[in-house]
Amino acid sequence: MSTEFFKVNGVNVANIKNDSDNVFFGIGVLAGSNYETPEQAGISHFAEHMFFKGTTTRNWKDINQEFAKLGVSPNAYTSHNQVLYYSTAPKENIGGVVELMMDMMFNSTYPTDELEKERGVILEEKKMYEDNPSQDFVNKMLEEMFVWQKGHNTIGTNKVIENVTREDIKAFLEDHINLGNLMLICSGNVETEDLKKYLSANIPSEHPYLTEGDKNEMSEDFWSGACDSSDRVKFLLERDNIQQSTVNMVMDALSVYDSDYMISQIVTSAIGGGMYSTLFSKIREEMGLCYSVSMSQYALGYPEDNLVWLSGSMATENVTLFMDECEKVINDVKENGIDQDLFECAKTDTLASMYRSTETSSGKARELFAQYLDGNRDGLEKTIEDIKAVTIEDCNRVAKRLFFDNQFNWSVMNPKV
Repeated sequence: MSTEFFKVNGVNVANIKNDSDNVFFGIGVLAGSNYETPEQAGISHFAEHMFFKGTTTRNWKDINQEFAKLGVSPNAYTSHNQVLYYSTAPKENIGGVVELMMDMMFNSTYPTDELEKERGVILEEKKMYEDNPSQDFVNKMLEEMFVWQKGHNTIGTNKVIENVTREDIKAFLEDHINLGNLMLICSGNVETEDLKKYLSANIPSEHPYLTEGDKNEMSEDFWSGACDSSDRVKFLLERDNIQQSTVNMVMDALSVYDSDYMISQIVTSAIGGGMYSTLFSKIREEMGLCYSVSMSQYALGYPEDNLVWLSGSMATENVTLFMDECEKVINDVKENGIDQDLFECAKTDTLASMYRSTETSSGKARELFAQYLDGNRDGLEKTIEDIKAVTIEDCNRVAKRLFFDNQFNWSVMNPKV
């Protein structure tokens, strides 16, 4: 596997050359919900939907049929900080995929009749998330515990969904997409010179998105005032029609720019990354408190805003005991470190997770785009080598640093009684 970076008409492009017969092609834009104002809440997600609704030469049916003829099942997602439009197709069809997706990127018309239909679709999508207890709990927790810009739900508010216009969408995208916020990614058995040819033929010489500009940046504010409370549980939600309590704990993690970031990933994996982990061994296997318990790292908004995230579900009468035992486990790792067997399990699991997430063309591209957004141009190979080089001494040093004087911010969802 090799990765080449280059530009076409000023657009940053990465080609991850590998032996796959499938090729992934993606358009990555640093313009997710974090860059909205309260009056725009949900507009980036609405714009993602409208990407598929028509161009100056194609309507939605043309787009869907051409994707099918190319062997593509297209998709997209909007997160707090990014939007990714992507397709995976047989490698011989990359030229057609590029032509179609560049047309959608640079020639979308956001037709009014389709926009009106999509309002209903998005409102139904919103209801679907709200009907899911776990998803609804996380969304409400984020809104409560973090500043509005970084905590509000990506899907937005009913008011915005019901009133957004094509002019609003067009203005938002032109304000937030420029050459500093745009990247094209190809991953598969495609020669770089061929890719350059396809892109050169389909990227216009002029377009509002193709202007010079800096990356969109976040404010430095992060935690809301809710986390200043002296209460142990910072957010409590009661909900009908559930049988268990769900508990989440979030705290500051290291920035992805930090030289110890990958080491911290191994530390959190040792604590709660799998069946071998300390939390699983203690909370499930020894105490039988819950079916599963996990700890991971989660980037809420921009790379500096990284979280340690712990989660589990259990009987309501065991919530306090669960929190007590989790805090004991974390504090013990902070004070005493992890043993050699646990270190070897966590390091191998972290490395295996990286391999699994990047074993497909799609996985390689997604990981590379995430690294690009973080300002990391070292590539996947360097990340893997960094993981291999980590020692147990590194982990125990970083555990002290990660959990030193850190605050446990607990949120609980209980069945309504």
